[in-house]
Amino acid sequence: MKLGRTKRATLIRRFLLNAVKAGNPDVIQDALETFDVSRQTIHKHFSALVGMGLLESYGKTRSTRYRIGQCRSHQIKLRLEGLRESEVYSREFSYIFSDLQTEIIDICHYGFTEMLNNAIDHSEGEYATITIDRDREKVKISISDDGEGIFRRIARFLDLPDPRESLLELSKGKLTTDPDNHSGQGIFFTSRAFDCFYIFSGDLVFSHNEDLGDDYLLHNQTEHIGTRVYMEIALNSSKNLKTVFDEFTGTDAEDYAFNATVVPVRLALYEGERLVSRSQAKRILNRIERFKRVILDFQGVDFIGQAFSDEIFRVFRNAHPSIQLTTALTSKEVSRAIASARRAE
Repeated sequence: MKLGRTKRATLIRRFLLNAVKAGNPDVIQDALETFDVSRQTIHKHFSALVGMGLLESYGKTRSTRYRIGQCRSHQIKLRLEGLRESEVYSREFSYIFSDLQTEIIDICHYGFTEMLNNAIDHSEGEYATITIDRDREKVKISISDDGEGIFRRIARFLDLPDPRESLLELSKGKLTTDPDNHSGQGIFFTSRAFDCFYIFSGDLVFSHNEDLGDDYLLHNQTEHIGTRVYMEIALNSSKNLKTVFDEFTGTDAEDYAFNATVVPVRLALYEGERLVSRSQAKRILNRIERFKRVILDFQGVDFIGQAFSDEIFRVFRNAHPSIQLTTALTSKEVSRAIASARRAE
Protein backbone atom coordinates (compact mmCIF):
# COMPACT_ATOMS: atom_id res chain seq x y z
CA MET A 1 0.00 0.00 0.00
CA LYS A 2 1.38 3.39 -1.00
CA LEU A 3 1.66 6.12 1.58
CA GLY A 4 0.24 9.57 0.90
CA ARG A 5 2.80 12.22 -0.04
CA THR A 6 2.36 14.14 3.24
CA LYS A 7 2.67 11.04 5.41
CA ARG A 8 5.72 9.84 3.51
CA ALA A 9 7.39 13.24 3.89
CA THR A 10 6.70 13.11 7.62
CA LEU A 11 8.30 9.66 7.88
CA ILE A 12 11.39 10.75 5.95
CA ARG A 13 11.87 13.87 8.08
CA ARG A 14 11.38 11.93 11.31
CA PHE A 15 13.98 9.43 10.09
CA LEU A 16 16.45 12.22 9.30
CA LEU A 17 15.86 13.93 12.66
CA ASN A 18 16.37 10.74 14.64
CA ALA A 19 19.49 9.88 12.66
CA VAL A 20 21.02 13.31 13.34
CA LYS A 21 20.13 13.03 17.05
CA ALA A 22 21.85 9.65 17.15
CA GLY A 23 24.95 11.07 15.41
CA ASN A 24 24.65 8.74 12.42
CA PRO A 25 27.44 9.72 9.96
CA ASP A 26 25.78 7.78 7.12
CA VAL A 27 22.36 9.38 7.48
CA ILE A 28 22.03 10.34 3.81
CA GLN A 29 22.99 6.94 2.45
CA ASP A 30 20.74 5.17 4.95
CA ALA A 31 17.83 7.44 4.00
CA LEU A 32 18.38 6.75 0.30
CA GLU A 33 18.27 3.01 0.87
CA THR A 34 15.35 3.09 3.31
CA PHE A 35 13.00 5.24 1.24
CA ASP A 36 14.28 4.59 -2.29
CA VAL A 37 14.31 8.27 -3.22
CA SER A 38 16.85 10.54 -4.89
CA ARG A 39 19.65 12.37 -3.11
CA GLN A 40 17.99 15.62 -4.22
CA THR A 41 14.78 14.62 -2.42
CA ILE A 42 16.69 13.92 0.81
CA HIS A 43 18.40 17.30 0.60
CA LYS A 44 15.00 19.00 0.10
CA HIS A 45 13.77 17.40 3.31
CA PHE A 46 16.94 18.49 5.10
CA SER A 47 16.36 22.05 3.87
CA ALA A 48 12.77 21.92 5.13
CA LEU A 49 13.94 20.78 8.57
CA VAL A 50 16.50 23.59 8.68
CA GLY A 51 13.81 26.11 7.70
CA MET A 52 11.61 24.83 10.54
CA GLY A 53 14.45 25.30 13.02
CA LEU A 54 14.57 21.57 13.79
CA LEU A 55 18.05 21.20 12.28
CA GLU A 56 21.02 23.48 11.62
CA SER A 57 23.46 23.04 8.75
CA TYR A 58 27.17 23.75 8.73
CA GLY A 59 29.89 23.30 6.13
CA LYS A 60 29.44 23.85 2.40
CA THR A 61 28.13 21.92 -0.61
CA ARG A 62 29.12 18.22 -0.45
CA SER A 63 30.67 18.66 3.01
CA THR A 64 27.44 20.02 4.52
CA ARG A 65 26.62 18.45 7.88
CA TYR A 66 23.61 18.75 10.17
CA ARG A 67 23.01 19.06 13.89
CA ILE A 68 19.97 19.52 16.10
CA GLY A 69 18.46 23.00 15.74
CA GLN A 70 16.92 25.34 18.28
CA CYS A 71 13.42 23.93 17.82
CA ARG A 72 13.12 20.54 19.50
CA SER A 73 10.18 18.36 20.43
CA HIS A 74 9.62 14.95 21.95
CA GLN A 75 6.64 13.04 23.33
CA ILE A 76 6.54 9.67 25.07
CA LYS A 77 4.04 7.58 27.03
CA LEU A 78 5.51 5.51 29.87
CA ARG A 79 4.24 3.06 32.46
CA LEU A 80 4.57 4.66 35.90
CA GLU A 81 5.39 1.51 37.83
CA GLY A 82 9.12 1.32 38.48
CA LEU A 83 9.78 4.57 36.60
CA ARG A 84 12.67 6.81 37.70
CA GLU A 85 12.24 10.44 36.80
CA SER A 86 15.98 11.23 36.59
CA GLU A 87 16.55 8.38 34.12
CA VAL A 88 13.63 9.50 31.94
CA TYR A 89 15.03 13.04 31.86
CA SER A 90 18.55 11.91 30.93
CA ARG A 91 17.55 9.25 28.42
CA GLU A 92 14.63 10.93 26.63
CA PHE A 93 14.72 14.69 27.10
CA SER A 94 18.10 16.10 28.17
CA TYR A 95 19.09 16.86 24.55
CA ILE A 96 16.22 19.37 24.31
CA PHE A 97 17.92 21.61 26.89
CA SER A 98 21.57 20.81 26.15
CA ASP A 99 22.68 24.20 24.75
CA LEU A 100 20.57 26.51 26.91
CA GLN A 101 21.93 28.72 29.66
CA THR A 102 22.66 26.83 32.88
CA GLU A 103 19.95 28.62 34.88
CA ILE A 104 17.22 27.59 32.43
CA ILE A 105 18.48 23.99 32.32
CA ASP A 106 18.42 23.86 36.14
CA ILE A 107 14.82 25.13 36.28
CA CYS A 108 13.63 22.71 33.59
CA HIS A 109 15.42 19.77 35.20
CA TYR A 110 14.00 20.63 38.62
CA GLY A 111 10.43 21.12 37.40
CA PHE A 112 10.49 18.04 35.17
CA THR A 113 11.79 15.67 37.84
CA GLU A 114 9.61 17.08 40.63
CA MET A 115 6.38 16.88 38.62
CA LEU A 116 7.10 13.44 37.13
CA ASN A 117 8.02 12.17 40.61
CA ASN A 118 4.63 13.42 41.85
CA ALA A 119 2.92 11.37 39.14
CA ILE A 120 5.01 8.31 40.02
CA ASP A 121 4.57 8.50 43.80
CA HIS A 122 1.14 10.08 44.27
CA SER A 123 -1.16 9.72 41.26
CA GLU A 124 -1.96 6.01 41.62
CA GLY A 125 -2.18 6.01 37.84
CA GLU A 126 -0.85 3.53 35.31
CA TYR A 127 0.68 5.74 32.62
CA ALA A 128 2.28 9.16 32.17
CA THR A 129 2.40 11.06 28.89
CA ILE A 130 5.24 13.57 28.67
CA THR A 131 5.56 16.22 25.97
CA ILE A 132 8.30 18.83 25.71
CA ASP A 133 8.39 21.46 22.97
CA ARG A 134 11.12 24.03 22.50
CA ASP A 135 10.93 26.79 19.93
CA ARG A 136 13.08 29.86 19.39
CA GLU A 137 11.52 31.67 22.35
CA LYS A 138 10.44 29.25 25.07
CA VAL A 139 10.32 25.74 26.48
CA LYS A 140 6.93 24.11 27.18
CA ILE A 141 6.67 20.99 29.37
CA SER A 142 3.51 18.91 29.82
CA ILE A 143 3.25 15.87 32.14
CA SER A 144 -0.08 14.01 32.32
CA ASP A 145 -1.12 10.94 34.28
CA ASP A 146 -4.29 8.84 34.36
CA GLY A 147 -4.57 8.63 38.14
CA GLU A 148 -7.04 9.80 40.77
CA GLY A 149 -6.51 13.51 40.18
CA ILE A 150 -4.49 15.79 42.43
CA PHE A 151 -7.35 17.96 43.73
CA ARG A 152 -9.52 14.99 44.68
CA ARG A 153 -6.54 13.28 46.31
CA ILE A 154 -5.65 16.32 48.43
CA ALA A 155 -9.28 16.83 49.44
CA ARG A 156 -9.46 13.18 50.52
CA PHE A 157 -6.15 13.29 52.38
CA LEU A 158 -6.96 16.53 54.25
CA ASP A 159 -10.65 15.69 54.64
CA LEU A 160 -11.67 18.86 52.79
CA PRO A 161 -15.37 19.29 51.96
CA ASP A 162 -14.69 20.70 48.47
CA PRO A 163 -11.86 19.90 46.01
CA ARG A 164 -11.60 23.64 45.33
CA GLU A 165 -10.03 24.03 48.78
CA SER A 166 -7.14 21.88 47.53
CA LEU A 167 -6.00 24.75 45.31
CA LEU A 168 -5.71 27.09 48.27
CA GLU A 169 -3.65 24.50 50.16
CA LEU A 170 -1.40 23.96 47.14
CA SER A 171 -0.68 27.66 46.89
CA LYS A 172 0.62 27.77 50.49
CA GLY A 173 3.21 25.03 50.01
CA LYS A 174 4.41 22.37 52.47
CA LEU A 175 1.57 20.15 51.29
CA THR A 176 2.08 16.46 50.62
CA THR A 177 -0.10 13.37 50.81
CA ASP A 178 3.01 11.33 51.73
CA PRO A 179 4.71 13.27 54.57
CA ASP A 180 7.07 10.39 55.43
CA ASN A 181 8.75 10.60 52.02
CA HIS A 182 8.03 14.09 50.66
CA SER A 183 8.41 17.65 51.94
CA GLY A 184 5.59 19.20 49.91
CA GLN A 185 7.85 21.84 48.38
CA GLY A 186 7.94 20.67 44.75
CA ILE A 187 4.78 22.24 43.35
CA PHE A 188 5.24 25.45 45.35
CA PHE A 189 8.76 26.16 44.09
CA THR A 190 8.20 24.80 40.57
CA SER A 191 5.18 27.06 40.09
CA ARG A 192 7.35 30.07 40.95
CA ALA A 193 10.42 29.04 38.99
CA PHE A 194 8.56 28.92 35.66
CA ASP A 195 6.95 31.90 33.92
CA CYS A 196 3.68 30.02 33.55
CA PHE A 197 2.43 27.01 35.54
CA TYR A 198 -0.91 25.17 35.36
CA ILE A 199 -2.40 22.06 36.94
CA PHE A 200 -5.50 20.61 35.26
CA SER A 201 -7.56 17.99 37.09
CA GLY A 202 -11.28 17.27 37.01
CA ASP A 203 -13.03 20.54 36.17
CA LEU A 204 -10.52 22.67 38.11
CA VAL A 205 -7.36 24.50 37.06
CA PHE A 206 -4.66 25.85 39.37
CA SER A 207 -2.66 28.61 37.70
CA HIS A 208 0.44 30.56 38.69
CA ASN A 209 1.33 33.03 35.97
CA GLU A 210 4.10 35.62 36.28
CA ASP A 211 2.33 37.99 33.88
CA LEU A 212 -0.81 37.91 36.04
CA GLY A 213 1.23 38.08 39.23
CA ASP A 214 -0.52 35.52 41.40
CA ASP A 215 -2.31 32.18 41.77
CA TYR A 216 -5.71 31.68 40.20
CA LEU A 217 -8.59 29.22 40.38
CA LEU A 218 -10.10 28.53 36.98
CA HIS A 219 -12.77 26.14 35.76
CA ASN A 220 -12.72 23.74 32.82
CA GLN A 221 -15.90 23.16 30.88
CA THR A 222 -14.86 19.55 30.40
CA GLU A 223 -13.52 17.07 32.95
CA HIS A 224 -9.81 16.29 32.80
CA ILE A 225 -9.06 12.68 33.72
CA GLY A 226 -6.13 12.33 36.11
CA THR A 227 -3.72 15.27 36.38
CA ARG A 228 -1.92 17.35 33.79
CA VAL A 229 0.87 19.77 34.73
CA TYR A 230 1.93 22.39 32.17
CA MET A 231 5.03 24.57 32.61
CA GLU A 232 6.50 27.25 30.38
CA ILE A 233 9.63 29.41 30.55
CA ALA A 234 11.23 31.89 28.13
CA LEU A 235 14.70 31.01 26.86
CA ASN A 236 15.91 34.52 27.76
CA SER A 237 14.44 34.41 31.27
CA SER A 238 16.62 35.93 34.00
CA LYS A 239 15.24 33.57 36.66
CA ASN A 240 17.34 31.13 38.63
CA LEU A 241 16.45 28.52 41.24
CA LYS A 242 18.57 30.06 43.99
CA THR A 243 16.64 33.33 43.86
CA VAL A 244 13.33 31.46 43.95
CA PHE A 245 14.42 29.37 46.93
CA ASP A 246 15.95 32.33 48.77
CA GLU A 247 12.69 34.28 48.62
CA PHE A 248 10.87 31.70 50.73
CA THR A 249 13.59 30.14 52.88
CA GLY A 250 15.11 31.23 56.14
CA THR A 251 18.56 32.42 57.15
CA ASP A 252 21.66 30.41 58.00
CA ALA A 253 20.55 30.47 61.64
CA GLU A 254 17.24 28.92 60.54
CA ASP A 255 19.01 26.20 58.50
CA TYR A 256 17.57 27.71 55.32
CA ALA A 257 14.22 26.14 56.10
CA PHE A 258 11.19 26.70 53.86
CA ASN A 259 9.47 29.04 56.31
CA ALA A 260 7.77 31.77 54.26
CA THR A 261 4.72 31.75 52.03
CA VAL A 262 2.29 33.97 50.17
CA VAL A 263 -1.39 33.07 50.46
CA PRO A 264 -3.64 34.33 47.63
CA VAL A 265 -6.78 35.04 49.66
CA ARG A 266 -9.03 35.12 46.61
CA LEU A 267 -8.61 31.34 46.20
CA ALA A 268 -10.98 31.06 49.16
CA LEU A 269 -13.50 33.28 47.39
CA TYR A 270 -15.82 31.00 45.45
CA GLU A 271 -18.29 32.27 42.87
CA GLY A 272 -21.10 34.27 44.44
CA GLU A 273 -19.42 34.41 47.86
CA ARG A 274 -18.01 37.20 49.99
CA LEU A 275 -15.40 36.68 52.70
CA VAL A 276 -17.45 37.30 55.84
CA SER A 277 -17.31 34.26 58.12
CA ARG A 278 -14.87 32.79 60.63
CA SER A 279 -15.02 29.45 58.83
CA GLN A 280 -13.74 31.13 55.65
CA ALA A 281 -10.93 32.73 57.67
CA LYS A 282 -9.99 29.35 59.14
CA ARG A 283 -9.80 28.00 55.59
CA ILE A 284 -7.19 30.68 54.88
CA LEU A 285 -5.33 29.93 58.12
CA ASN A 286 -5.21 26.15 57.75
CA ARG A 287 -1.57 24.93 58.17
CA ILE A 288 -0.27 28.52 58.40
CA GLU A 289 1.36 27.71 61.74
CA ARG A 290 4.00 25.75 59.79
CA PHE A 291 5.52 29.02 58.54
CA LYS A 292 7.34 31.88 60.26
CA ARG A 293 6.51 34.54 57.68
CA VAL A 294 3.12 34.72 55.96
CA ILE A 295 1.93 37.32 53.44
CA LEU A 296 -1.81 37.41 52.83
CA ASP A 297 -2.30 38.66 49.28
CA PHE A 298 -5.68 40.39 48.91
CA GLN A 299 -5.44 41.11 45.20
CA GLY A 300 -8.91 40.66 43.68
CA VAL A 301 -10.67 40.88 47.06
CA ASP A 302 -12.62 44.11 47.54
CA PHE A 303 -14.46 43.32 50.79
CA ILE A 304 -14.01 41.28 53.97
CA GLY A 305 -16.46 41.01 56.85
CA GLN A 306 -15.90 41.81 60.52
CA ALA A 307 -15.91 38.18 61.70
CA PHE A 308 -13.50 37.15 58.93
CA SER A 309 -11.00 39.91 59.72
CA ASP A 310 -11.32 39.44 63.48
CA GLU A 311 -10.54 35.71 63.22
CA ILE A 312 -7.31 36.38 61.30
CA PHE A 313 -6.01 39.68 62.62
CA ARG A 314 -6.97 39.39 66.30
CA VAL A 315 -7.74 35.79 67.28
CA PHE A 316 -5.05 34.10 65.19
CA ARG A 317 -2.41 36.78 65.82
CA ASN A 318 -2.94 36.55 69.57
CA ALA A 319 -2.69 32.77 69.46
CA HIS A 320 0.45 32.79 67.26
CA PRO A 321 2.54 35.87 68.16
CA SER A 322 5.74 34.34 66.73
CA ILE A 323 4.33 34.26 63.19
CA GLN A 324 5.03 37.38 61.15
CA LEU A 325 1.68 38.01 59.45
CA THR A 326 1.57 40.79 56.86
CA THR A 327 -0.73 41.80 54.01
CA ALA A 328 -0.32 42.90 50.40
CA LEU A 329 -2.45 44.56 47.72
CA THR A 330 -5.31 45.49 50.04
CA SER A 331 -8.08 47.82 48.90
CA LYS A 332 -9.13 50.76 51.10
CA GLU A 333 -12.20 48.83 52.26
CA VAL A 334 -10.15 45.76 53.19
CA SER A 335 -7.48 47.89 54.91
CA ARG A 336 -10.15 49.53 57.08
CA ALA A 337 -11.54 46.14 58.14
CA ILE A 338 -8.04 44.89 59.03
CA ALA A 339 -7.23 48.04 61.00
CA SER A 340 -10.48 47.72 62.94
CA ALA A 341 -9.68 44.13 63.92
CA ARG A 342 -6.16 45.09 65.01
CA ARG A 343 -7.45 47.93 67.17
CA ALA A 344 -9.59 45.39 69.03
CA GLU A 345 -6.52 43.42 70.16
